[in-house]
Amino acid sequence: MRTPHSSAPMTLTASEEHPMVARATDREPFDKPPIEQFEPGPDILTEFGDVQSLLRKWRAAKSPDAQLPLYEDLVLGGLGKLADESAIVRCIDGQDPVLVRAGDALENIVQTKCESTPLAKLPVDYRLSVDVVLKCARQAQQPCLRLCLSTVDGMISTVELIALPLASRWQGEFFLLFARPRARQIELASLLINSTRDGIMALSVLEQRNGEPLDFVILSINDGAAHLLGSTAEKLRSARLSETLTRAGFQKGMKALRAALRKGDHCSFTFEYEIDGHLASLKAGISKAGDLLTVTLTDVGELKARETLFRSLFDDNPVPMVVRSCEDQRVLRVNDAALRLYGYQREEFLKLKLCDLRICETEPQKADQIGATYAGGRCWRHQAACGTSLNVVEYEREITDEGVPAILATIVDMTERVRADAQISFMAHHDPLTGLSNRTVFTRSLEEATQAARNGDAGFAVVTVDLDGFKLINDTLGHDAGDDVLIGVAERLRDLTGETETVARLGGDEFALILPEAVSRGGLANRAQAIISALNRPHRIDGREVKIAASLGISMVPDDSLVPEQVLKFADLALYRAKKDSGSAYRFFEPEMDRIESERRQMAIELRRAVIENEFELHFQPIMSVKTGQLRGFEALIRWSHPTRGMVSPAEFVPVAEEIGLIEQLGAWVMDEACREAAGWPHSLIVAVNVSAQQFGGGKLVSGVERALAESGLHANRLEIEITESVLLNETDDNIEILRQLRGLGVRIALDDFGTGYSSMGYLTKFPFSRIKIDRSFVRNIRENVGSRAIVRAIIGLGSSLGMDITAEGVETSEQLDVLRDENCGELQGYLFSPPIPRQNLGPVIEAYCGDQGETGCVVQADVA
Repeated sequence: MRTPHSSAPMTLTASEEHPMVARATDREPFDKPPIEQFEPGPDILTEFGDVQSLLRKWRAAKSPDAQLPLYEDLVLGGLGKLADESAIVRCIDGQDPVLVRAGDALENIVQTKCESTPLAKLPVDYRLSVDVVLKCARQAQQPCLRLCLSTVDGMISTVELIALPLASRWQGEFFLLFARPRARQIELASLLINSTRDGIMALSVLEQRNGEPLDFVILSINDGAAHLLGSTAEKLRSARLSETLTRAGFQKGMKALRAALRKGDHCSFTFEYEIDGHLASLKAGISKAGDLLTVTLTDVGELKARETLFRSLFDDNPVPMVVRSCEDQRVLRVNDAALRLYGYQREEFLKLKLCDLRICETEPQKADQIGATYAGGRCWRHQAACGTSLNVVEYEREITDEGVPAILATIVDMTERVRADAQISFMAHHDPLTGLSNRTVFTRSLEEATQAARNGDAGFAVVTVDLDGFKLINDTLGHDAGDDVLIGVAERLRDLTGETETVARLGGDEFALILPEAVSRGGLANRAQAIISALNRPHRIDGREVKIAASLGISMVPDDSLVPEQVLKFADLALYRAKKDSGSAYRFFEPEMDRIESERRQMAIELRRAVIENEFELHFQPIMSVKTGQLRGFEALIRWSHPTRGMVSPAEFVPVAEEIGLIEQLGAWVMDEACREAAGWPHSLIVAVNVSAQQFGGGKLVSGVERALAESGLHANRLEIEITESVLLNETDDNIEILRQLRGLGVRIALDDFGTGYSSMGYLTKFPFSRIKIDRSFVRNIRENVGSRAIVRAIIGLGSSLGMDITAEGVETSEQLDVLRDENCGELQGYLFSPPIPRQNLGPVIEAYCGDQGETGCVVQADVA
C-alpha cells in the first residue's frame, strides 16, 4: 500500500484545506444499522498479533478527553507492513463512502482497484461487509471487526475486516480499513455434504473382465450416511460395498446400482438395516454422475411409522374415510366405515370416483345447497349402492399416500341430522296436530300481503273461523275425540283452499285464512257459506257421528284496514258478532263492531274504578208461592250505579267483569251483602245467590260461603246457591265435588235456566239439586205455544218425581199465571208481582206479605251472572 506521509500528503481541493478535526458523532453520513449487528469495543478477537498491536496503538493515541486519534498521528508513517493490507476510507455527508487509498494486498483480496473508488464499486460481498463495519465503528467510536465470507474456486474464504475511526483536519470522517484472510479455508462441497443429516455416498465401480460391474467402492461418504449405516465415515471410506453392507439385506440394492450404472436412470428403493439391535428403515436414491454413482440415504422409519399409524387410524376409524388421487380423483383406499355407509364391496368402491356418488340436483332450491359450506366442510347429497339418498359433509385435507399427492376425505353422514333439522323447521312453522301453518307463519304472510297491498297489489280477505260447541266435545267425548275433530276440520279447510291461499290454526279451535283472490263481498259470502257447510258436516269419531258448527268473521283489505294487526282484529270482531248473533254464521266487519269493542274496553276501565269506589248495590225482586199466594222471598239483582250512565244492568257489565277477572271479587261482595241482608229477615226466609262458573275455578268459593255465613250469622239452610249449566260444562268432576262440599255445609243448590242447555236432563242425574228454575223463554209463550207448555209440564213432573222444588221465571201476565197454576208449578217470579226493589225499601214489602206469619217461606236471590 502506498501510505500517505508528511512529505507526500494527500491531494485535497482548496475547499478541503482548512483545519478541521471531524468526529463521527457530529455527522450522519449514512444510516445507523441495528445495534445487534455491531461488535463494538477495541478488544477485538483477531487471529493476528500485529493487528492487536495496531489496536493498542489506536487506544494509546486517543486523547484523555475521548477525542479520536488523529489521522496524521496514527497513519502517516505509522502502519509499517500493515499498510499493504489497509485502505483509507473517507465519508462526507450525503455522499457514498470512498476508498481514497488502498494497499496492493487489500486490492488483491477484493479483486478491485480501490484508489478513489466509491464503496458501491466493490464486489457485493465486500461492499455489504465494509458498509456494516464502518457503521459499527462510527456509532461505537471504537475499532470494530466484521468477518466477510466469500467463495473462490470452490473454497470458502474468511476475511477479517477491521475499521478504526479517525479524526482529521480535513472535511469528512476518516476510517482506517484493514483486511486480511484467515488461514483456514473450507471446501464448499464438503461443507454442503457434511452439513446435511441425509446420507450421501459416491461410489466407483469395480469391473470384471467382460466390463460388467463386480462391486462398488465407497469413494466418499458423509457423516450422515455413516451414521445411518451404524459406522463412521473413516471406517467406510474406500471400503467395498458388498463387504460393508452384508448385514443390510442390501442385495436388491446391488441390482439397482448395476441397473442405474447401465441405464443412467434415477431410481430408488427401500431396505431395512439392523443397527444396535433395532431395525432401521432406509430409502436409497441412486443417480449416475459420469463414471460414478451417487447414493442418497434417508431414514424413513419415522415416516413409515406414521404411515402405519395412519393406516391403523384410517382402517379402524368409525368415521367413513376415503383417500383419492389429486391427479385423476380415483379412489386409492377406503375404510370399512365408508363401505358400510355406502353399501359397496371394497373392489367395487375402488373402481369409483367420489364424484360418482354425488347426486346432481335439478331443483334450484336444492341445487343452491350443493357444495355449500358447513362447519368447514362441503355439503353434498350422495347415493348409496341401494339407491338411498344420503346427506353428507366432506372434510378434506391434502396428504401424501405412498409418495402420491392425495386428498383424505372424511365423510360425516348428516342424513338423520338433516331430517331432524327439517322436522324442527317444520314444527317451528306448522301446527303439530293438524300440520297447518301456525300463528307465526300466518302473521308473516299477513304482513307480506298487506305490504303488497300498500304497494298497489290486489286486495285480499282475512277469514277467522271458530268452532261452536267444541268444548262440549272435549268434555263429553274426551280430548282425543276433540283432536280428531280438529284434524278433520283442518283437512276440510285445506281442501277448500288453493295454492295461493293460506290456512292456519291460530290455537285451540280457532283457524284463519288469507284469501287473495276473493275481493268482492259477493264472492266472499259464497266462500264463507261453502266453508260453513263443509265444516258443519258430521264427523265420524270412533264409529260415532259427531256434529259441530262453525262461525266465521271476515275483514277485507284494503277496505277495512292496511295494518296487519287491525285486519286480524277486525276479523275477530266480526267472528264475535257471528257467534253472539246466532252461531254457525258469517259476518263481515263493520265499523260499529269496533265502536262496541271500544266501549267494552272503556267499560272494563270504569269497572275497575267502580270496584274501588264501591258503586255497586243490590236490588230485590219478590218470589211468590203459587198455592198460598204468600211471599217466598226475593231475587237480589246486582246493579251498578254509574255516575254518568245511571243504573247499569248486570247483562251489560257482568260479561266484561268475567273477561277482566273481576267476577270473583264482585261475587264475593254479593255473597257477603246478600247473607248480611237476609240475616235480618224472618228466620223462615231463604236467600239464594247465583254464582258464576268462573268462581268455581278460583278455589275460594267454599271458603267464601263459609265466611259469609259465619260473619252474617245466617243459617246455612236459608242460603240457596244458584248455578247455570255452564258450571257443569267446565271441569265437571271438579265442579260437582265443589257442589258436594257446599251441600255438606247445609246450603241448598238450584239449577237455573233449565231446559236451554245441551243436556239439561243429564245433569239431574249427576247431582241432587234442591231446586229447578224454568227459563223465562218457556214461560213467555206458554199460553200460545203448545210445545212450551209441554216442556214446562215435563219439567214440573220431573222435578216432583225427584223431590226438587220448581220455580218459573219471567211471569208477567195473569194468563201465564193461570197456566202455571193449572200445571201445579210451585213458585213464581216476575214483573206481574213486582219489579226489583232497592234494599232500603224491603221492610214494608216483607211486613205486608209475611206479617206475623213467620213460617211462610221467603226466597231472596242475588244474581251476578
